[in-house]
Amino acid sequence: MADTRENFYRHMGVYGVCVSDNSILVIRKILGPYTGKYDLPGGRLEKMESLEQGITRELREETGYTIQKLENIGICDFSVVWTPQENRVENLHHIAILYKIDVSLEEITNTVESFEGQDSNGAIWLALNEVTTNNSSPLVLQAIEWIRSGTIPIVSGSFDYRI
Repeated sequence: MADTRENFYRHMGVYGVCVSDNSILVIRKILGPYTGKYDLPGGRLEKMESLEQGITRELREETGYTIQKLENIGICDFSVVWTPQENRVENLHHIAILYKIDVSLEEITNTVESFEGQDSNGAIWLALNEVTTNNSSPLVLQAIEWIRSGTIPIVSGSFDYRI
């Protein structure tokens, strides 16, 4: 097995925390270390894109919703060890800039944009009490902590998704 320090990546992205009727808006991941898990809508910025532009675009692409209200709630980070399709262990340092977002439930489009490299398979409203460490990404777990306590944990987490 290869030394995981050789396969180190850092990913920074913007993500939305949207809660309505005791449910959180999540996407179903089909690529990356969180494949098969629920994740927050969001992702990396495109060239020359501001944080606000990035979360607005990502949310629209992945959920079909348009942001009505946006508030930065903080930053979290964690380490993820996982095995991609090439069967080599990778270390990922994930840095997430989190926003509390409100959407207009009446404005949703019926389609989510499809493009090469799309890593999600649609969005759902997941009941807060259905979120578990087995079915959700570290980002969703961080969001649940923020919803419950009003704070984002300072301590960086570590998650192992090796197969």
